[in-house]
Amino acid sequence: MRIVTLAATLLLLAACSRVADGTKDALNKGGEIAGKAASEVLEGVTTGVEETLAVEVSISEGLRTNGISLGSQEVEQDADGRTNRLVVYLVANKTFNDTLSALAFDKDGKEMGRAQLPIQLTAGSADHYVFQFQARTDLARKSKVMIQ
Repeated sequence: MRIVTLAATLLLLAACSRVADGTKDALNKGGEIAGKAASEVLEGVTTGVEETLAVEVSISEGLRTNGISLGSQEVEQDADGRTNRLVVYLVANKTFNDTLSALAFDKDGKEMGRAQLPIQLTAGSADHYVFQFQARTDLARKSKVMIQ
């Protein structure tokens, strides 16, 4: 009788262990699916925010004629947390030595700030440059910047 009780107890424990392992696997799989879905939602929200806050940056035809082209651009905050710094990557196909002006326009096309920066590039070179706008110029809103 003891052997039967022991065997029944062992079978019961083995069955419980399988159920626990199955439940654990199901929970892990569900958590993995939920995590992937949350990541996709977060990525979509981030993309939407970036598009809403995007600053459209362009360069004048005169700069293009002088061999300057625009690479990447990014808006940064200054030391006080204001989004009034524009970092641009400029590429020179010709030697260029002049002062550039960046004019910022709000979503309605009204000018809201200016910045100037001396640029020196040799033919075939490129570099990052930072245009520092006035403290009240908010580049975080949907805006446009023309570099000339």
